[in-house]
Amino acid sequence: MQLVLISGLSGSGKSIALNALEDSGYYCVDNLPGPLLQQSAELLRRAGHNHVAMSIDARMGDSLDLVPEYVAALKAQGVDLRLLFLDAKNDTLIRRF
Repeated sequence: MQLVLISGLSGSGKSIALNALEDSGYYCVDNLPGPLLQQSAELLRRAGHNHVAMSIDARMGDSLDLVPEYVAALKAQGVDLRLLFLDAKNDTLIRRF
């Protein structure tokens, strides 16, 4: 399974990136809580989804600290995982809200 994991600040373009990946044939999950990452990836793999993209909110608090562990576990299971962190300048974020 190829998994693209997207995170970033609110307003940085996570949903736009997910929409683009969905248009390219990826199965997409938006705003997934970090603790559900491994289980969700396994369920989607079993369901036959080979190209998956998930977004995780960077404001998750303490559970965000565990994401590197989840990533390592997924890679150990043979998941081709790509990380994408989106950022934007403060003035750009302010204009979006």
